[in-house]
Amino acid sequence: MLLEKEDLIALNRTGENLKNVLRHIVTEFPHSAQTITGMSHWLEFNRSNCQRILNGLQKSKNGQQVLCLLPGIAGLQEFLLQVSKRKLEAQLILEASKAIEVFDGQIKKYARSHAELKRILGDNSVKSNQYNTSLSAMEKREQHYLASKQLIGSSVDTLFSCYVIKENDAHSEFLQEVAMISKRGIQRSKASPPFVQFYTHLHPEGFTAPENITKQSLIDTSKFHIGVIDEFSSKGFLQAYSSYSTSNSGIVFNDIEGNDCAPFDATFLFSNPDELANPLVHKSQCSSTSVSIKNPTKKLITLVYLEKKIDRCSTVNVGCYSSNQKVKEGKLRADDMWTERLPEFPELNVLHPDSPRARISNEFEIGEMTDFLFSYSNFNKNDFVCYLLEVDFPIWSSTYRVYFEHS
Repeated sequence: MLLEKEDLIALNRTGENLKNVLRHIVTEFPHSAQTITGMSHWLEFNRSNCQRILNGLQKSKNGQQVLCLLPGIAGLQEFLLQVSKRKLEAQLILEASKAIEVFDGQIKKYARSHAELKRILGDNSVKSNQYNTSLSAMEKREQHYLASKQLIGSSVDTLFSCYVIKENDAHSEFLQEVAMISKRGIQRSKASPPFVQFYTHLHPEGFTAPENITKQSLIDTSKFHIGVIDEFSSKGFLQAYSSYSTSNSGIVFNDIEGNDCAPFDATFLFSNPDELANPLVHKSQCSSTSVSIKNPTKKLITLVYLEKKIDRCSTVNVGCYSSNQKVKEGKLRADDMWTERLPEFPELNVLHPDSPRARISNEFEIGEMTDFLFSYSNFNKNDFVCYLLEVDFPIWSSTYRVYFEHS
């Protein structure tokens, strides 16, 4: 049996839900019971199924893999029965019971057994229909972009974001994050609202206006910085700074001189010394970077440079989510967001820092901009692993998030 794409998405979501509820249960076990042998002894439960549960939580990269790695329904139900004998929160057991019930229903819907469902998912084929004339995912996103652009009266040709994440040399309990957000070809009608750049860091003390960042600027890694990069922004853009909006943590630009609704560019630099917990020191479960699509956008290009020693203890994940939910740093993992995840599966590529794809994308000279960022930060690009995310017509009002889950 071959599955439709929508069926695979539904099964993937079921797997993410199961991983989420089972992980929350296992987290409540004594530390000694979070290994195969320890869990089997503490629960008086089959050792092989303990291994399969931990594999599903620790080795799966998506919901479909979770379903393949976990035990069958009988094994999961017996696991929950043994868990219920321990003094754990009743709500956790109830949520897990419901998730197992949904999984059982899907096995009966798509296969005769868990083993057959695993074979079907292993084939991972989507049923094709030569008479199917529906639009592709990209064509649907393009229509969404065109309609949204007309609706709100503003758009962005290219949104380029670059994040450099490394251990903070001065404060080892944190990671140092330096980021560039560049919006090229911004178009606004006279009726559209002012241009606002959002950020999540607390308002810096004594803030009056964004800094003017040039090639001669130097970074102080002990402080939060927010500025406009003069070289990659339209002339007069910084002078259009109007105010800081405390209600939505954004800097507002209005009445850009000489713009008169013509396209313009705006490039920002952020330095965050104290937002990300260092997983090499703390028991941080997850670090993440995200790009929220606040305006209809033709092209999204994101580069994430992660220091190699952090990358070695991390598993990368990527997803598109329906809202910019507040992420509690170090706590929220990708599967916690399964209810917000859209059926949109962006591809994440691993590149050498000097790869041509890390220099030019869609005829856009991103290499020049990343060189500026590394020069400003005084970091060595060869100390990092590079991840690339490219999306044509990213979904307006969604958030594309790259997770690094730490082991």
